[in-house]
Amino acid sequence: MRKGIALWLLLSCCWQAFAVEKRVGDYAPGQLLVKFRKEVSPVEQAWVRYAVGASVLDVKGALGIELWQVSPSADVPTLCQQLLRSGWVEIADPNWALQLADWTPNDPLYPQQPALPHIGCPQAWDYWRGSSQFIVAVLDTGVLTTHPDLQAKLLPGYDFGNDDNDPSDFHGHGTYVTGIAGAVTNNGIGVACIAPEGRILPLKVFTDTGQGYLNDAIDAVNYAVAQGAHVITMSFGSTSPMPGFDTVLNAAWNAGVVIIAAAGNNNNTSPFYPAYYPVCIAVAASNLDDTKSSVSTYGSWVDVAAPSGDVYSTTRSGSYSRNTNGYTSYAAPMVAAQALLLYPLVADSPSDRSLARAQAVRTLIESTAVPVPGNYVARGRISISASVMAALTVPISGRITINGFVGSYSGRSVEVNLRPLNGSTVLATATASASNTGNYSVSFFNYLGYYDLAIRAQGTLLRRVANQRVRYPGLTNVNVTLVPGDINGDNVIDDADLLAVLFAFGQSGSNRPEDLNGDGVVDDADLLTVLFNFGQAG
Repeated sequence: MRKGIALWLLLSCCWQAFAVEKRVGDYAPGQLLVKFRKEVSPVEQAWVRYAVGASVLDVKGALGIELWQVSPSADVPTLCQQLLRSGWVEIADPNWALQLADWTPNDPLYPQQPALPHIGCPQAWDYWRGSSQFIVAVLDTGVLTTHPDLQAKLLPGYDFGNDDNDPSDFHGHGTYVTGIAGAVTNNGIGVACIAPEGRILPLKVFTDTGQGYLNDAIDAVNYAVAQGAHVITMSFGSTSPMPGFDTVLNAAWNAGVVIIAAAGNNNNTSPFYPAYYPVCIAVAASNLDDTKSSVSTYGSWVDVAAPSGDVYSTTRSGSYSRNTNGYTSYAAPMVAAQALLLYPLVADSPSDRSLARAQAVRTLIESTAVPVPGNYVARGRISISASVMAALTVPISGRITINGFVGSYSGRSVEVNLRPLNGSTVLATATASASNTGNYSVSFFNYLGYYDLAIRAQGTLLRRVANQRVRYPGLTNVNVTLVPGDINGDNVIDDADLLAVLFAFGQSGSNRPEDLNGDGVVDDADLLTVLFNFGQAG
């Protein structure tokens, strides 16, 4: 009965997974690699396959890993997580597409976009190119909805001035900004953008003559939040405060939306709103040598800079143009694209939108910025490569306590294994030397999701710490109490460990594996430790 219920729950979860839009291009559509746990019978295996609608395309011999085909529209990463959580399998992973290093988009104007390699896009793209389930809302003059380099990424937008669902751009500013924020990339035409994946929500808050009103901007922010946007970018503002707008922006930020705003083109340090509001990431414009553009507003209240002194983007005519004026209007959408690229790396899913996630994205953007000459902004010029690498590097720290240990932990080896939920396969291993008090710190690169941790110190059994969220900004206080006696590392305390102590009996030295209590000598206490814990396994 228990297994029948578990299978029914799996079936219901998998049905939900098929309703989610999948990420495109990262894995073979509808394909996953699965290995059942050894105690699952052939009949139970067949029922699991039936529950998810899977057919077996291939079996990897003695490894027991099966290549499954499910519906091509399935959200395979979510399905894999559900399978792992079910307890029936120890491996479930999409059939990931292999990528050659140095991924370069085939857009013909990409070579004329020097800002993208300058901020490290190629290095970031080798590891991550975003997710089509995450959204940036562009508040501007609208967009040319039929532009061939934008159309595939546009969501249905809205015109708040005319109160209709046609955000067509008759000015041009919005189409240009939108292309910087999210032009379709690697489609063989036009330009590239920082976040090749991702969707755009065009929200028109200006009239066709370029006149905008605060009331429409307020409505647009509320609309963006309601439509599930993860990022808002605004390339407009005023030197006067905007009463009420700060309240709306605060609410959006608290809902988990990263807010980007142009710092202004006044070549001074005067506040420019809404960028001046603390919840906004205020963006100055830089040149390709990281100096300030001649027109950009600057100062300690401006958070970061982005290069807009030589940009190519989409135009209202359906074509493309180059701009060398260094306006902050074109710097802000670069940072918005960076936020759009980073948000999926810190969130579990598109619906995992929260203040903590938004703060994580902002911290990644600001903490990885490169210092600029004269420090004309608070943090520096954005670095796409550094921010993506930081998001993919997850630190894990804590403290070990070994039962009966009386010495210093300093130099004691600590090993942390990353394993599938409820599985035994070791996906990755990291080691560290403990501090005097047993503190340790390791990190894992490019493993994001929920995993079990298996932790051991020199001479101890493994201790499993189940169901840990391995994502930026990492895990702290992963503290474990460990059982000593496993000298040979086979995760069981047996005759081999007893013999190891006997052979080393009387020897001294720091951090000997047979010195189980850390007193500097292999003696009766260590022998008694093995005997006391004899037969235990990790």
